[in-house]
Amino acid sequence: MSTERFVVLGNGGAALYAARAARQSGFPGEIHLVADSEGPAFNPMLSPYYFKGKVSWEDCFPFGEGFYRDYDLVCHFGDPAVSLAAARQRVILGSGMELPYDRCLIATGTSPVIPPVPGLRESPRAFPLRSAATALKLEGAMRAARKAVVLGASMVGLEMAEILTRKGVKVVLFDVVAQVLPRGTHPSIAALLRTYLEEQGVEVRLGCGMEGMEGAEEGVVCRFSGDVIEEADMVVVSTGVRSNLAFLDRDEVKTELGVLTDERMRTNVENLYAAGDASQALNLVSGRQDWMGTWGSACYQGRTAGQNMAGKEAVYTGTLPENITPLFGWHYAQMGDIQPKEGVVRHCACGDPRDGGYYLLVFQDGRLVGANLINCTRHAGLIRQAILQKWRCEGLAQEGEWNDPLPETVGTAILEACLAERSVGRTAMR
Repeated sequence: MSTERFVVLGNGGAALYAARAARQSGFPGEIHLVADSEGPAFNPMLSPYYFKGKVSWEDCFPFGEGFYRDYDLVCHFGDPAVSLAAARQRVILGSGMELPYDRCLIATGTSPVIPPVPGLRESPRAFPLRSAATALKLEGAMRAARKAVVLGASMVGLEMAEILTRKGVKVVLFDVVAQVLPRGTHPSIAALLRTYLEEQGVEVRLGCGMEGMEGAEEGVVCRFSGDVIEEADMVVVSTGVRSNLAFLDRDEVKTELGVLTDERMRTNVENLYAAGDASQALNLVSGRQDWMGTWGSACYQGRTAGQNMAGKEAVYTGTLPENITPLFGWHYAQMGDIQPKEGVVRHCACGDPRDGGYYLLVFQDGRLVGANLINCTRHAGLIRQAILQKWRCEGLAQEGEWNDPLPETVGTAILEACLAERSVGRTAMR
């Protein structure tokens, strides 16, 4: 019987894909799963779909209760890691228990970022959305609410604005930045989405930060910059997430936003791996180790880590940053790099979101590297392949100083070259 021991820190997609991959790769030893949460893994990406009635509550737990038994995992639920002595290969848990390991995976995921606003964190009417417990609390609050403040114009914030509005709740959406969806969306696309949100009844206030929050008899009073005051029944906090790495010695383990990894999900420390939202791995567009933040990439990274921990030769080939989501009947996609920081960059746009779709394509030194799409996501797969295959469009991407929107003739030529479902060898694309 094997005396080797793996310790997996986390209880999400990356952690469980790693544990399963290790078992399927033939690892017979102990696998200890350490997590701050209790019970089966919850997929927070599915919460908005649950609120919309698109999936059941059970669907939000993709592995189920039996997974841990089926793969013979020793679970330490509710007893998170508080320290990792990577050089000595020891994990110390909150209970004081010390777990020595032969190989360890850091897959601790993320936690919501709560702005340091007086009264916000401790308020029972403020709801971040990351765990099963907070999702249930939010569901209960929505039933009785008449007005809500959504703090943060992230993708989750916009989805919650739609969900609340469709339930008859008045929504005011705030963000300290100057546009909606600041991560991965071009300002011109963000302006179109803002206008559409306002047409659906969402009040959008940008460049306005929360400064304080106090309880009221039947709700809360929120104070914002510019002497803006909003009374509401609830506050949805969607101001981003941060990797759970407080237990690490960052002088020992190399980190940026997450733990830095190589193509086998190894860290800079021997026998220590990382995957999922706690890690940074290969971005196929930038070529850098980036934080990806999607369920699919986390599971892929976890599987790769588990196979390598078990002695298999597995390579994480990288992921393209992308997100496709419905929003009040529109369909929006963001993929690749929208704001490259180097080279000659062109943002080329054409179309109409209400008539056939609106396309914004991003070229870096003549190569397609990113796109924002509104109501033309049927072409997302083809554009994704164009980005991954590093297709070039020399004539269109480097002629002239283009501004949005493009002349119709140029826009049509780009669409014919990049998007038409026929041979892409025509026109200027190569």
